[in-house]
Amino acid sequence: MKILLVDDYPIACSVHSLLLRSQGHEVIEAADGELAWRLIEESTISFVVSDWMMPNLPGVDLCRRIRAAEFERYVYVILCTARGAKSDLVEGMDAGADDFIVKPISPEEFRVKVRAGERMLSLQQGLAEKNRQLVEINSQLQLAHTRVEDDLKAAAWMQQRLLPLVTQRAPGVRCSWRIQPSGYIAGDIFNLFPLDQDETGFYLLDVCGHGVPAAMMSVALSMVLTPDATQGSPLRRYDAVSGRSQTLSPEEAIRELNRRFQSKDDRFFTIIYGVFDTCSSTLRFAQAGHPSPILIRRGNGSTVLGTGGMPVGLWPEIEFDCFDISVCPGDRIVLYSDGVTECVNRNGDTFGEGRLLAYLSDKQELPLGELLNGLLSEIKIWHANSDFSDDVSLLAVEIT
Repeated sequence: MKILLVDDYPIACSVHSLLLRSQGHEVIEAADGELAWRLIEESTISFVVSDWMMPNLPGVDLCRRIRAAEFERYVYVILCTARGAKSDLVEGMDAGADDFIVKPISPEEFRVKVRAGERMLSLQQGLAEKNRQLVEINSQLQLAHTRVEDDLKAAAWMQQRLLPLVTQRAPGVRCSWRIQPSGYIAGDIFNLFPLDQDETGFYLLDVCGHGVPAAMMSVALSMVLTPDATQGSPLRRYDAVSGRSQTLSPEEAIRELNRRFQSKDDRFFTIIYGVFDTCSSTLRFAQAGHPSPILIRRGNGSTVLGTGGMPVGLWPEIEFDCFDISVCPGDRIVLYSDGVTECVNRNGDTFGEGRLLAYLSDKQELPLGELLNGLLSEIKIWHANSDFSDDVSLLAVEIT
């Protein structure tokens, strides 16, 4: 180890230097504190053995200067002094000395104290290296986190592009929607689209689970649930011979979805799929394990429809809940995910279907967008937390 020996008395300096070299150390000598200080500043010296009483800069003041400098490395300081009083020891410790040797110096004591300093510096250097490695690892983790966050933001942006326009219209209907994902991306997705000149389809689905796997499946489902029969849509059947396509009933569409999405990893999803026929003013629904939609009759309160049924993807042969209702202009259908009714407050109470029905009945005269804005605000107030444990999705369809 490289040790700086500071002593203005040449004989003592030579004796101490010989002792240190006999222990295998490289010794640099300085005759006063100022020279020692310049050497410490200009090199990587981390071990100093200094006499207390010296001209220009005494050892105790050199120690104070070293501690005030706050080097990146730790500098271990042993003060050598003939002053053995307790007050001198306290002064030296206050100045930042690590150890003391009282003159005359015993060679064995000198060897032991230098070895103790070596161990201390070795521990300090090991700790510094570990801290450096931790800083590097933390920097790498921060970079990885930033990249993941950027990817999730990009995925969220792409997922938003798959949703309908906020004021989407189709033959006989218009819609409005709101979504509050539990993270950057959601396992919920919905849409509204014309199936042909007389029929409009709409759905809201919720993939079991959270995070990237659920979001990826929801995106895959949104790509599958297209009205384009030539692309193998489960919503319409294409006849290659006649070149014509036919809209499948909601029940047939859900059965086809269930056939395609038999999962081997226990992943499944719930969905409510409806078709509005403008000719008959009829809404036909298939419900697969999804919360029951709410019908708001114009000026006549709200009603829960359906009984639930089983989710898609659990078993090959499942019975799904299917029903038809007649509607009039001004009637509304509200679809929502279970993140709405199962949203809890600080006491652990759920928002519940009752509060949802009460709000929709009380505010049914509001324009569609304002109705959903108010409902989402009510849910956020109830939850009293900026983070949701589940996706909150709302899709309202109004008969025009």
